[in-house]
Parts: sequence; structure tokens; C-alpha cells
Amino acid sequence: MTRTLAPRLASGMVPRTSLVNRLMDARRKRCIVLQGPPGSGKTSLLLAMRGQLLTHGFEVAWLSLSQEDGDLDTFLQGLIASLGGLDPALVRPAALLAGEGPRDADAVEHCMIALAQGLAARSGELVLMIDDVHLLTTAPTLQALTWLLDYAPSAFHLVLACREAPQHPLGTAVARLRQRQMAVDFSWPDLRFSLAESQQFVQSRLGALAQQEAMRLHKRTDGWIAGLQLLCLHYKEPATPLPEMPLRDAGSFAAYFEQHVLEHLSAADVELLTRVAICHRVCADLGAALLDGARSPAQIEQRLAALERDSLFIAQEQERGQHVWWRLHPLLREVLQARIEGGEGETLPSLHRRAWRWFAVHQIVSEAVHHAVLAGEAEAAVAMLSDCSRELLERGEFALIKSLLRRLPVQLLQRHVGLRLAQAHVHLNSREFAALDAGLAALAGEPLTPLQRAELDLLHCATALHRDDVDAAARALGCLESLPAGADALLRSTRANLTAWTHLARGEYALAREVLGRRHAQHDGPVARLTGMCLEGLLHTLEGRMGDAEHLYRQVLDAECDGPAGVQLSQLAAALLGDVLYEMDELDAACALLDSRMDLIEHAGIPEAILRAALVLASAHWLCGRRLEALAQLDRLEDHAARRELPRLQAHALCLRVRLQQQRGEMLAVSEALCKLDELAARRRGQEDSVSQEIMRLAERAQIAVHLNRGELAPAADGLRALLQRFQAAGRLRPAAALLAQLALVERNLGNEAEAVPMLIDALRLGHRLGLVHTLLDVSRRVPAALHGLVESGTLEPVLAFYAQRLLDVAGRQRALHGVAQAPAAQREPLEPLKERELEILGLLAQALPNKKIARVLGLSPETVKWHLKNIYLKLGVSARDAAVARARDLQR
Repeated sequence: MTRTLAPRLASGMVPRTSLVNRLMDARRKRCIVLQGPPGSGKTSLLLAMRGQLLTHGFEVAWLSLSQEDGDLDTFLQGLIASLGGLDPALVRPAALLAGEGPRDADAVEHCMIALAQGLAARSGELVLMIDDVHLLTTAPTLQALTWLLDYAPSAFHLVLACREAPQHPLGTAVARLRQRQMAVDFSWPDLRFSLAESQQFVQSRLGALAQQEAMRLHKRTDGWIAGLQLLCLHYKEPATPLPEMPLRDAGSFAAYFEQHVLEHLSAADVELLTRVAICHRVCADLGAALLDGARSPAQIEQRLAALERDSLFIAQEQERGQHVWWRLHPLLREVLQARIEGGEGETLPSLHRRAWRWFAVHQIVSEAVHHAVLAGEAEAAVAMLSDCSRELLERGEFALIKSLLRRLPVQLLQRHVGLRLAQAHVHLNSREFAALDAGLAALAGEPLTPLQRAELDLLHCATALHRDDVDAAARALGCLESLPAGADALLRSTRANLTAWTHLARGEYALAREVLGRRHAQHDGPVARLTGMCLEGLLHTLEGRMGDAEHLYRQVLDAECDGPAGVQLSQLAAALLGDVLYEMDELDAACALLDSRMDLIEHAGIPEAILRAALVLASAHWLCGRRLEALAQLDRLEDHAARRELPRLQAHALCLRVRLQQQRGEMLAVSEALCKLDELAARRRGQEDSVSQEIMRLAERAQIAVHLNRGELAPAADGLRALLQRFQAAGRLRPAAALLAQLALVERNLGNEAEAVPMLIDALRLGHRLGLVHTLLDVSRRVPAALHGLVESGTLEPVLAFYAQRLLDVAGRQRALHGVAQAPAAQREPLEPLKERELEILGLLAQALPNKKIARVLGLSPETVKWHLKNIYLKLGVSARDAAVARARDLQR
């Protein structure tokens, strides 16, 4: 994005050393505001300060705002692109959050917190310079920037240039910082040229000039730089008497420029400037197109460079790409656009028509669509977007498609089936299910081609999978036994991935393997290829090839796939990798991978990824002795499942809660979880769909756990045999291995040793084949004793004996780790005192309230609560809820 590139500092500028030094003295302030009228040199001062900051080892990001930045999506894209130019990894989580979903206040705050966390992960000082902040006028955009200012680390600094003081809430936040001596303002009296600077300025442009004349020019302009520049232009025509009108504001600039400058330019230069003024930026080749070939690109480039040298309010951008770009000063653009709107010369629509055609040829889609709509040729904009929409979808450019679709007239969009299908992809990626359902229902009634009908079926399938309804997904695929002739790479790869995903969700591993084996990944786009790798890794996980699965997941995490789609895929890979790490007893690695990503994994919206990540985090925290953290994860999973209407996820959370809290004898909590689980199962009883069947199985497992806790071994054994038979028949070997081990322990307690030993050996053999560790150890705390007995008996073959000893070693480490976790915390003071709000949150934390309930009590958003919790942990020197509560109790003694 060119607006994230700092313009070049024009040659011959007055150094303004004193003012730049004052700016540099304030460089570590939280916020610096340059406020002054247009043409007062704010941008030049920013550029001069930027150069100094870079020599002092600061990193500097740049963002020039435009009228379009009143739109929240456009502003967020620009902000993230600006900071991402320094380090793409810094903004990846925020890019995912900014590129998807409805824009309520919580979602925007979440995005800014993710951006602040990315900034906090970097070392060194970073400055974000934003030019023309007065163009931010909508409350959501101002609030977004306010949150970034509030939440970013102390090494982040914001420098704002604006015509008027920033509006509320940004202005209020700056005032608060100013009161704390953390913000500084440079206003018009600071920005205006002193007499000496005015003299230096005019002499640099006109050569020797009598001091009295220089003083007169300074007095007429009151040190306003744009006014001085205009008068210097007029002095270059000495035969023309100099008008005496004052030049101190934008209105006088327009009148003066129109009456006394344009008339002294050649007709060809006036024509060139007037025509290029319709574009935000211009290169020589584009200028030639706007002049309809009247001048060559080489001639235009020569004239633009000459006008820049003459200081005619035109500046060259930092060079990037094959073209050299220029921008006109906003004041000059306003004057020239008024000439066109006043009917002078060629009409606006015809100029926009030439602009969109040039941008279209050079595949700059965003600006091409913008100018086509302004040219009154929305049909052409639709055709352009239609031509590139498939490629954009393959690359996962959902935010760009969404932005371009918004520019089209709604009535015209409704007549174009291809773009409505692209819009459905955007709604699906954003999980805007209400809009998606309405769009798909409307498309179903249209006369579709076979390929369009196939794409509609695939969208229905993907929607069902995102809603965790695998049976509906299978039915949608059933309507699509094969793709019609002429299917493109996007349709082929989407069908393959959705088919494999559906088979995996139904436990049909052989069919999934067949589909994945037939894929031609070399022909896929990056998003489809990485999705296929995640699915192949999931197949390896389910079949027990943990090393192969880990390799694929890490490849996806390391892949350079930019944009929200790439971030979404990395969250999917992280969630699946966390499951592998947990199984392999890499508990700390699993927590480190998933703890900081859980927000984004939830935001990515793939139910299976959310479920696996949450269960892994809860189980890992529990095994490491972090009880409150584990229960908080289960609270969070239940809350997410209820909010998104995902009963299978809620059932898994309740089932794990029964097992964990039963271990600690918290039978009241166990009873409450069982009641909720029974209610879920009762609502699904008699239904044959996959989700209902899984909920019923989970309810049965929870009831078996209750039987075992009560010593009711016979009904527990009956229930385990029935469940085991169903899992084995479905080919779900990982839970079958756990059930075999659990049934072996029950049979042993019933005195059936002859049945128990072979059954435990079968569980070991299956676990070894699948590479399982925690699936077997999590069955019961009695598993290590049973394994020890087998090892000591000498009945195991060498390979199984070695595997059993590995499990015993892991169990031993768990006991040691749990002992360390239970040790009293060291007596030490916090790194810094807790604030009043932090103390309130810590008090509620001690009551074992989840984040969402704390947020409700205090009237905060859940994201703000999480932000405060991280600060509390840092100050207390802990990393989890349990430890924070324990430290707080220690400090109160």
C-alpha cells in the first residue's frame, strides 16, 4: 500500500533544526500531536523527525490517511499494513481479527489488543506516524486508535499530524496523557516559520532578496509555509505586479492559486495537473493515459519532475515497483478538482473512465474498481472483479474482496451470480451465518450453471462443517458425486479438502486417505495446499503417526502465507499440533503454543480446532497443577459452545469436567456438570445424527465415571463394553485404546485377572501402534500401578515392555511436576504495585470466576479482563490463575 510508504522529503526545505530538536527531545513521549492548518509543513516535519529517529535506532512506521479511512475496515487494513511493513509477524493475529467478522466494539478492541501484544513481543523503540488524522471522524475508527494508544507497550510511540485537535475519544485519551506529562503538542505558533526561517525559505527559492522585502512576505503570510511558497512562485514572474492579498489559510490559497498561479503556467501544465488531480497518485504512464496520448510518458515524467523541482506542490513518493509515483498536495488537488467540477475541460466521468482502464490493464484492482464506479461504469467494475475474484479467493484475500464488493451498487451485485458466490465465500470466512444463509437461499432459486450449482453445494458443505454438522456436510457432498467439466483449481481443491474433512469427522479414515492421496497439491493455491496439509496431518494424528503429523503441522506454521487466511490456517495447525504435543507429554510446549493463541483459534471458527485446543490446554494445565487455569479453559469452551450453538463441544467440556473434578472429590461440581450433560443428551435422544450420537456416548462415559467413583463396578463394566464395541466398529481406535485400558482395570477390580491382563496388553499394543501416551495415562491414576505389575511380571514382549516403561517414566515426571506445583510460592513483593482495577480482578479471580463473569461484574469486555490479567501475572511474577491467587494470599499475610 503506497499510503504506508513515507513520501520523499522535498529538496531545498528549510531544516527547521530547532523545531526538529524539540520533536526529538519528546521522542519517548507516548504521543506527539502536530496540529496546524493545511500547508503549515506538518508532513515535512514528520519526515524530518523520521530521518532523525532512524539514525537513533528507532523503527518508524508510516500511514497517510485519506477520506476513505472513515470506514473502519479500510482504516484497520491501513494501520495493520503500516505496522506489518516493519515485521509481518507483528500483525498476523490482528490481521486475522481485522479481516473477518462483524465489527462490534468487542471485536475491534480484541483486534487492537492483539496488535498491542504483537508490539509488546518486539524489542526496541517503535514510532507510528499518522498523517492527516483529522480525516478520522467516525467513532469506531477513533476508538480503535484510542485502544491501541491505551494498550500498546511503553516502547510504542504515536505521532499524529492533523488540522484540528483529534476528536473524542482519541482527543480525550491524548488529554489524559498530556495531564500525566506523557503527551506533547506542537500547534500553529510552533509550526509557523519564524522571520529568519521565512527569509531562508524565500532566499532558497529566489536567491538574493532585500531583507525588507523578505520581511514583507513574512508579514503577509504570518509564516504560513504554503502562502510563502505561492508568493515565491509569483516572484518568478517579475513582470507581473504582485497582488497584495494576505495568504494565511486554505481559502486564500485556493483563490490566489486560481487567479495568480495557474495563469502563469503553460496550458499544457495546467491540463496535466488538472487531469491527474482525479487520482490519489499518478505515474507518467497513467498521466499519458489521462491525457489520451497527447503527451508521451517520458514527456510527462520530465514535466512532473520539473514541477516538483519548482516546488509546485507536488512530491514524489518513495520508489517501489516499476513505476515512479507522485502525489499532489491536498490543497492543490482541491483547487484543481473544483475546476473540473466547475465544468472546465474534460468531464469527470471521462477522466475516471481512462483511469480505471489504465489501472485494470496494470492489474491494480482496488483503484480500477474505484474509478470505474466513479465513471458511472459499474458494469465494468463488476466485470473486472468477476475476472479476478477466483484468483483472490484462491489466495484467501477475503478482506480485499469484501472491500471491493462494498463499492458496487447493490442492485447490480444482485444480478451477478458469480460475485454473489464470492460474497458467500466472504460471509463464510467471516462466519456471518445470517447473511450467508440468506445469500445461499437466494442463490438456490436462481437459474445456475452446473459449475455454479456445484459451488453452491460446496458452500453448503463448508457451512455445515463450520457449524459442526457433519451429516449435513455429507448430504451436501452427496449431491456432488463429481465436478462438472470445466471446474477450476479452486473448485477442485475445495471439493477435495471438504470431502476429506467430512470423512475424517465421520471416522472414515480409509476414505479420507484415498481422497487426500488423489489430490494434486502442486496445482492448488497456497490456502488450499496448506489446508490439505492440515487435513493430512489430522489423518496421521488419528491413525497414530504422531511424528508425521507434527512434521506437517510445523510446515504449515512455518509457511509464508500472508493475510487473514494464512493466519487462520496457522491457528488450525497450532491447535492440531497442540494435540500431538500433549499426547507426546510435551505439556509445557503445548501450553506455550496454545495459551497465547486461544483467542485466535476461537476466532478462526473451526469447531474441531477449538475443541482440541481447549481440551489440550485444560488437561495440560491440570496435569501441571494449575487447577484454576484448567477449569477456566473448560468454562471458556462451554461459553463458546453455548454462544455458537455447538452442543458437541459443550458435551466434551462437561465430560472432561466430570473426570477432573471427580479426581479432587468436588462432587457438587461433578453433579452440576452431569445434570447439564444429561440435559444435552436428553434433547438429542432418539436422533441418529453424528453429533447426537457423540453426545450420547459422552454422557455414557460420564455416567461410567460416576459408577466407578461409587464403586459400582458391574454397571461400569457393562457400559464400557458397549462403548468399546461401538468405537471399534466405527474405527475410532484412539478412544478405543483408552476404553480397553479402563475396562481392564475394572475387570481386575472385579477379580477377573484372567480377562484383565490380556485386555491391558491389547490396550498397550494398540497404544504403541498409535503412538499414544496421555490417552492411556489419563484413563485413571491406577494405570501406572497396573503397568508396573505387567513390566515386573516379565510377560510383555520386549517392545511392549519398553513402551510400558516409557509410560511409567512419563507418569513419574507427572507426579514430580505436580509436587513442584503444589509447593508454596516464594515470598517476594510484586514487581510493581497492583492498580485498583487489577486488585478488583484479582479478588474475583480468587472466587474462581471465569473471565466472562469477571467482565460482567466489572462492566468490562472479556478482552480487557484478559489484558489486565496478563499485567497482574507480570507484576506478581506468575504465569497462571492459581499461582496469582496463591501469591495474592501470601502478600496479605
